[in-house]
Amino acid sequence: MPWVVSFLVSWALFFALVDFHTLKTHVSGGLLTLAAATLVDWGGQHLGLYKFYDLIIPWFGCSAFYIFGPVFTMGIIFSQYVPRRKWLQVLHIVMTSVFYLALEYFIIHTPVAAYVRWHLLASAFVDVMTLSALTWVTTTFLKKEGSSLFT
Repeated sequence: MPWVVSFLVSWALFFALVDFHTLKTHVSGGLLTLAAATLVDWGGQHLGLYKFYDLIIPWFGCSAFYIFGPVFTMGIIFSQYVPRRKWLQVLHIVMTSVFYLALEYFIIHTPVAAYVRWHLLASAFVDVMTLSALTWVTTTFLKKEGSSLFT
């Protein structure tokens, strides 16, 4: 049930925050985030770092509700709101990482996920690195007028 709740909450936040005028361009950010999270979580489970349970709809060992909920929607919203100034980009990365870590903390404290050989600080590092890369992709490719990675 936590997977479904996080899915519904993330989509509600998405519709409240999304800029539909730039959605076509920034959906690339969501797809890149989806791909990165799928790869990291699939690899993390195969390395025995953490485990997911009660997936309902499995997606490479993760819950499809998780990947297509918080991960996908966060990628789009994150890339839409990347600021131009570098110091604000750093703040944007840190604040989004904190928000995402809070979600992970709550998921870990339910019976649907467990750390085996992992720690929340390791997730913080992965989140900051991933969001830094997404910021670079966004400012380099997506913030140009009418551009998209897939068009």
